[in-house]
Amino acid sequence: MEKIKVLVNKYHYQNSFSFGYVLFFALSLIPSIFYFLIIFIKNFLYKIKLLKEQSVPPYVICVGNLTTGGVGKTPIVCEVANYVANTLKKKTAVISRGYNSKLDNNRVNIIKDTNGTYFDDGTICADEPYLLAKNTKNVTVLVCKDRVKAAKFAKNNYGCEVVILDDGFSNRKIKKDFTILVADSKKMFGNNFLLPLGPLREPVYEAKRADFVVVSNKNNENISCAVEKLSNILKTKHITSCNFVADYLYNIKNTLQVIPQKTNAAAFCAIGQPEQFYDYLNKYFDVVYTKSFPDHHMYSKKDIDQLTQKTLELETNTLVTTQKDEVKIKNLIKNSSRPDFLCLKLKAEFSDKNMFYAIEKGIKNYALK
Repeated sequence: MEKIKVLVNKYHYQNSFSFGYVLFFALSLIPSIFYFLIIFIKNFLYKIKLLKEQSVPPYVICVGNLTTGGVGKTPIVCEVANYVANTLKKKTAVISRGYNSKLDNNRVNIIKDTNGTYFDDGTICADEPYLLAKNTKNVTVLVCKDRVKAAKFAKNNYGCEVVILDDGFSNRKIKKDFTILVADSKKMFGNNFLLPLGPLREPVYEAKRADFVVVSNKNNENISCAVEKLSNILKTKHITSCNFVADYLYNIKNTLQVIPQKTNAAAFCAIGQPEQFYDYLNKYFDVVYTKSFPDHHMYSKKDIDQLTQKTLELETNTLVTTQKDEVKIKNLIKNSSRPDFLCLKLKAEFSDKNMFYAIEKGIKNYALK
């Protein structure tokens, strides 16, 4: 199943034709048309008010994307949440659906609040909520598939003035006050088809529902060209770029920071677009081996043993991964003596503050209503 996911992702972003791609196209076209009809009818019913978005008391910020993942959304959610909570001094909650969570997502699960973090195992609460809890300050993190219920919970139990939806663009049940759409500077929208033929969850024209577009810079040498191209495609001037820069390296087992040296290293990850992670690592290591698992892969002891064996063959004592993967391997490596499992923490840096000014203005206007 995982091999199929990797192959499908390849076809979603493939520019050249092959026999395999033609076969994939033929098999996926009809399901993709049905998927389009479902999305079109749903959005049309909301447009003519037969279906209605439900308003909730907190100011609702949504951070989402049109594609199936790998655009760098989670660090952006963290930056927005930290800005609202610590710069604007607003009581803030982040709401995640908790994809791959082992929790009961029909109820509201508290991952973190002002009293502390209640989950130290990302395999239980899912990797993204764990990262949101770890990389935010003075922010409550909740997991629930019902965003309306979670937003009301945040307001009633924590007095939250702002809630931020992590990956909620396609969720039309809750009314958003400010919507941020994240797009990849390199892969953009792939082959521009809807699922399962392409990576799109919704047609590109639905980007008009966004108040601001963030172009995540995936090592583009000329990011301004990508921003201009996406601005023309999405027909918006409310657009900014975001760079992901290395914050620091640390040892997963003891959490101590590590000073990178230009030595041999092996790398692995299970994220939407692994090539970009390896590009970052090449600045700090001579990456002699990479292993990419499908997005949201749940690691096993066998995976760790195979990676460890590979480092022995390569005569390196360094394995590097992402924060998203750290939460899923932490308990699997706690008794290992070698190699050193390192994690690269990235942070989001925006090219300008226009989006944050717009968020601040929106919150102030909302408070005056």
